[in-house]
Amino acid sequence: MADDWKGYIRLCAIPEIGAVTAMRLLDRFGTPEAVFAASRRELLEVEKIGPKTADSIIDNRNAVDVEKICDRMNQLGAKYVSYKDPRYPRLLAEIPDMPVGFYQIGDCDLSKPCISIIGSRHCTVYGQVIARKFAAAFVRAGFTVVSGMARGIDSAAHIGALEAGGKTVAVLGCGADVIYPPENVELYKRIIENGAVISEFPLGTRADKQCFPIRNRIVSGLSVATLVVESDIRGGSMITARLAGEQGRDVFAIPGRIDSSSSRGCHALIRDGVTLASSPEDIIQSLSFSGQIEFALEGSTPAKESAPKAQSINLSGDEAAVFACFKNAESLGVDAISEASGLPVSKCLAALLMLEIKKILSKNPGGTWSCRR
Repeated sequence: MADDWKGYIRLCAIPEIGAVTAMRLLDRFGTPEAVFAASRRELLEVEKIGPKTADSIIDNRNAVDVEKICDRMNQLGAKYVSYKDPRYPRLLAEIPDMPVGFYQIGDCDLSKPCISIIGSRHCTVYGQVIARKFAAAFVRAGFTVVSGMARGIDSAAHIGALEAGGKTVAVLGCGADVIYPPENVELYKRIIENGAVISEFPLGTRADKQCFPIRNRIVSGLSVATLVVESDIRGGSMITARLAGEQGRDVFAIPGRIDSSSSRGCHALIRDGVTLASSPEDIIQSLSFSGQIEFALEGSTPAKESAPKAQSINLSGDEAAVFACFKNAESLGVDAISEASGLPVSKCLAALLMLEIKKILSKNPGGTWSCRR
């Protein structure tokens, strides 16, 4: 039914019901309506559902005003994406504690490959510069940048992606309609215009310290890789990095000064086996070689995925025209590419740079270019 998602909103708005508990109930009863219709005895038969949770379901099953929530969603231009919705991100559905659904404000295709950039709220200028630089490179290479819109590294990552004309997604530790921190009001608006803000928490939920660790699994869960720019040894980013590793995602860390507390977490991650990243290309190349991403020309029929985690990045415009020149040639110079593609040399050089970043072409010592794939 068209309004099935309203049942998920009702279920997840009940006190004592988190994502794992909600999924246990749905696995047992099938639908939110069946959960609400269950007796106390039937609820207590579900694994790890105790008297407190069962009573909360019974006491609150008619307490949630869904129509009021829908009115608020209409005012915001928000939508609710449940795990049954075809728009639900495939990567997010792979994590063991996936959210039943989430509110989304903004138009952004979350099935596109994402990289999360995270780090300390109390960051250095160096950390902010690095976050912006890497975010810009990632969106130019076709990725969506995911972060948490917190102060410091998160905000710098979103800004870097926006400045480069790319898409960025903010996963909030509060309701999708709550701007936190409040000074990020303009950033919040820009993210909605050029990406999306999402949250599994009910609309109106205020920011709370216990909410942030919960949302972190979504930040990493949406992404093929997570980059930690700066973090102290006990920073929240360390939780996200651990979650990313448990989810089977690639984790990278930026090295810093050995006497800086803001780099202790990154150095600990690198010591424990996380990949050191010295450039955006390090990460893009690693993902390409590991089969996490694959490339396809815009408008072409996607190849069948060779691995469950593989995602595609489309080439369009000048990149596609330049790449097509290598169909029947092993190596070409810029002038030959310009003549074959009909593009001016300046546009060819820009496209060649992006194709090199994406590890599709490589530059030869003599100044020619060859296809790597």
